[in-house]
Amino acid sequence: MDILQYIDGIPDPVVVEKARKAISVLRRTCALYPLNKIAFSFNGGKDSTVLLHLLRAAVAQQNGPADGSEPQGLGGIKSFYFRNKDDFSEVMEFVESSDAQYGLAVEYLTEPDFKRGLCDYLARTGVMAIVLGTRRGDPNGGTQDCFCPSSDGWPPFMRVNPIIDWTYHDVWVFLRATQVPYCSLYDHGYTSLGGTGNTLPNSALRRADGSYEPAFKLADGRLERLGRMNPPAKPHPHTHPHPHPHPHPHPHPHPHSHAHAHGQAGGQGADQQPHPQHPQQQQQADGMAEDGKDGAAAATGPRSPRGVNGGGVRGGSGGGAAAGHGQGQGHGQGHGLLTHSAAIVIIGDELLSGKVEDLNARFLCRELRALGWQVTRVVFVPDDVDEIASAVRALAAVVQVVITAGGIGPTLDDVTMQGISRAVGQPLVRLPGMVERLASYFGGEGALSPAHLKMAEGPQQTELIDYELPDSGGQTSKFPLMRVNNIYVLPGVPTLLVQKWSALKPRLQEAALAPFRNATLRLSLKDETTIAPALVRVASTHGLDVTVGSYPVEQGIIITLDSKNSEKLEAAIAEITQLLPDEAVVALERDVDSLA
Repeated sequence: MDILQYIDGIPDPVVVEKARKAISVLRRTCALYPLNKIAFSFNGGKDSTVLLHLLRAAVAQQNGPADGSEPQGLGGIKSFYFRNKDDFSEVMEFVESSDAQYGLAVEYLTEPDFKRGLCDYLARTGVMAIVLGTRRGDPNGGTQDCFCPSSDGWPPFMRVNPIIDWTYHDVWVFLRATQVPYCSLYDHGYTSLGGTGNTLPNSALRRADGSYEPAFKLADGRLERLGRMNPPAKPHPHTHPHPHPHPHPHPHPHPHSHAHAHGQAGGQGADQQPHPQHPQQQQQADGMAEDGKDGAAAATGPRSPRGVNGGGVRGGSGGGAAAGHGQGQGHGQGHGLLTHSAAIVIIGDELLSGKVEDLNARFLCRELRALGWQVTRVVFVPDDVDEIASAVRALAAVVQVVITAGGIGPTLDDVTMQGISRAVGQPLVRLPGMVERLASYFGGEGALSPAHLKMAEGPQQTELIDYELPDSGGQTSKFPLMRVNNIYVLPGVPTLLVQKWSALKPRLQEAALAPFRNATLRLSLKDETTIAPALVRVASTHGLDVTVGSYPVEQGIIITLDSKNSEKLEAAIAEITQLLPDEAVVALERDVDSLA
């Protein structure tokens, strides 16, 4: 299957549309400039890898149907890579293997002064446009668009940013769905790659045993740059533990996943702290290097020698607010910071019409958060097979668990199992285990009507999970919890959902997952503009560790602070209290589950 077919098969329609738009931008670039005057800055990072395959798709569209063989090269578009002394060996090997696999003819540049090297490259090749993986959340990415001319003080060329509006999770949906190889470091907890001197595995992915989850499991994309750090005063004496073996989640064999068991990345870059950068390297601040070549890893201090300032090229493995604050803190305190992602699909016409008030989403969000899970989406859909299938398919590709609620009864509008079957590509069948349980409950198989048997239907590979009914003396429910892949199916009736949650909850509990803690400050103030500067200050100081929010209510303003790290939460409480006007705080409450 060629790259265009893989893109069409991406389960998330939003990512499919973004990919098509990016390909359109690239094709327009090919129409505006001669192909040999376009260059692709390939640095081996995840964003750059996405761009490589979007370029391949654009070239495939441009050249028409292939003859069945894997097309080589990028149709005449040049590729280049700036070598650096602190490159991860895994990144270098991945770039070289991709160069060979796809016939990119990468030119490896070694000029230590980046700006001079870029000027020489442009003068020698006549390149007029450089294709980059900049994303909106990157340092210096917020002001750019798909086409962005270089700034004053830099040689004239066009920066082309086809994935400028992509999110961290968009990138991983694309990479996993298209089954393309990516740098093996991402399977060992790295989420944003700089050099060996300024990049650690992301502490938000650290397991209890010291190993790390793969990058695609990062629940909160705002923490993408948590592993990027400021240079410390002294080198750290230890190397980080080698990740323990775990099943490779990627559906396509990765050519580098077991290349050298973390090799130099573990010893030189992952836990040894960075050396100060050479003064010449500081000019490259917001560089050409999306993820893997980013020069703006820190907001202050020496920069990584990885890119061109905002005047030149920028690439993007962006991140959340305050990217650069606390960058080196998380590694030592990774235990308990691990977070898993979940999404909830609430199903029912009666909810969308406003006839019934939803109670299930709030209950599930509160319960999941107490277990240390982060709910990234709550989606309401009607009783429509295609709508259910589309929502479940898209969410199951980007979160670790999808929970559906509603639509599993005996009537014609109960179509959830049909939708899930379509989402996972399994036939809807009558499950023998469910027929047996229903027969036992309703008085024998002969007593089962077509309506009863409708409740026995599910995707072919549905797992039935028995559980004991509360206060029943050990009696097993005849209506088990159902699981299909990473999708759990719950009823829509709130009392029954709460009952089945007792069967699901133990499956989601993990010792490595610390619960979220919160603090609520109730203020006498009415005008939110008076507290805005304080919120910005706290977010910039603690933004990678503490989520800050404010909500106006009739009695005043409520400020919320959420974190898994109790120490960081207390520090944020102290700072926000000091920054607020005297006597503004009426009450400080902890671990509340409602702002009412």
